[in-house]
Parts: sequence; structure tokens; C-alpha cells
Amino acid sequence: MYRLQDWSAVQRVYKQTGSKRETARILGISRNTVKKLLGLKEEPEYSRTDYKSCLDGYKELIIEWRCKPNEFNGTRIFRVLKKKGYTGSVGPVYRFLQQVDEDTGPVSSKATVRIETPPGDQAQFDWSEYSMVIGGRERKVHCFAMLLRHPERKPYASP
Repeated sequence: MYRLQDWSAVQRVYKQTGSKRETARILGISRNTVKKLLGLKEEPEYSRTDYKSCLDGYKELIIEWRCKPNEFNGTRIFRVLKKKGYTGSVGPVYRFLQQVDEDTGPVSSKATVRIETPPGDQAQFDWSEYSMVIGGRERKVHCFAMLLRHPERKPYASP
């Protein structure tokens, strides 16, 4: 979309120079842009295209789930939407939730609940890459580390 200032500047400079190439050089824009703006006989008007969102059919549900008494978090809302046929990604859901939160206020801490599991049911894991000398040659080695969680154990604290 071309701005009114661009259109009027091209019209004014072209009247003085008579050359599209010179007009483009003076204004620091492309010759194709100069050609298109000269082709417009009237000043350009801004018109916004209204795009449909993949969330349009789900917005009322999202608002209902986000507000009291449910107070669902974004990930849970996304999972339930997927089951109901939502085909989009999680990004639009979180962007819409930001708008909802601005309108309704902060989400309660009750939205997520900590779940305690029996010993050995939870684990944390990590992949790491190390450089090691094996057989006289330096090689990359990929290691897998896994820690089983025990919910009643307190982390070690130094005195």
C-alpha cells in the first residue's frame, strides 16, 4: 500500500524532472514504484483487508474456559480445542488469551495444580554433547542423563 505522501512526492518530482529514473534516484525508491504511483491518477486510499481467524468459532469457549470458575491455562485450552476440531497452532490461542487477560484481569494461581506422583514415576532427562579423546583422536560423544524424581526428598543444601 502506497502512502499519500509517496504519491504526492512522486507527482511533484516527476513534474520537475520529467524522468522516471531521475525521480526514483532523487526519492530513493525503485523505478517500478515510481511507474506504479504515476499510473495512479487519484491519490491512494487506505483499505484494510479483514482476515478470518482460525479461532473465530472458538472464542466464546476460550473466554468461558479462561474465566471463573474454570480458569484453565493456555496449554489446557489448546489441548481441549484440538479435541474439538481446532486445526491451528498454539500461538493464536496464547495471543487471544493475552487480550482476554487484559480485559478480565490476571488468572488465578488455581489454574494449574501441582501433582505429586509416587517415587520413580517422574524423571528429568537431558542430552549433552562432549568432546573426548578416544584412541588418540578427539571425538564428539552424545550422553543421555536421566534423574528419577522422589517427591519427598529435599534437595541437598550445603551448610
